[in-house]
Amino acid sequence: MVKISIILARHGETSANAAKLMQGGLVNLPLNDLGRRQAAALAEGMKSKKIDWIVTSKLDRAMETANYVSRYHNTVPVTRDERLNEISWGEADGKEMKIVDPIVKPVTGAWVDGDFDAKIPGGESANECKERILAAFADLLHMAREKNYEDVLVCIHGRIMRVIMSALVDKNLSTMERFTHANCCYHHLEVELDDDTDVRPDPWTLKFKPVRIDVRDHLMTLQKPRM
Repeated sequence: MVKISIILARHGETSANAAKLMQGGLVNLPLNDLGRRQAAALAEGMKSKKIDWIVTSKLDRAMETANYVSRYHNTVPVTRDERLNEISWGEADGKEMKIVDPIVKPVTGAWVDGDFDAKIPGGESANECKERILAAFADLLHMAREKNYEDVLVCIHGRIMRVIMSALVDKNLSTMERFTHANCCYHHLEVELDDDTDVRPDPWTLKFKPVRIDVRDHLMTLQKPRM
């Protein structure tokens, strides 16, 4: 068996986070000043950790966060995967949360109730998001095993983290709201794979063990992170 350690880190704060705007896959902003300090704190927290591979979404806020960590691990390969982009909130993306709550809350509530096909017009459902995440993680695990990458850092987004944790840890998308997060917090998971590199891993059938959840120790010296 091969054990893979995966750290799922959320990106630092952006101006959209600060302004309480819906920030899904259709919004692509860089980190703001606090976000850059959060990313630097995450990098410090990762400085002494073994990292063999860094994977990030293709959105600027995740890539910029990953770049801070890369400064301490500058020989480690970095892969950008669009399938790890934040969920699309469709017509709610980029708008004030308090204004779009009447169309967002019924959809997230439907997910909790088990209707994973519910979605905002122009956006993604939980099921659609899960399917691309499972495909991305199947490739990630296959590559990690093939290249002997034992420790992988994945820089991503809040709702995507919830989908990953509910799908891979709980095997039930209706639990996603139980997983809290802040900008530049991280979840640490471990998973064991068969040695046979010819067999493509199926993330849905594998057991992902939570090691630490919603880790924020490295952020304690900063302004309180935004939820």
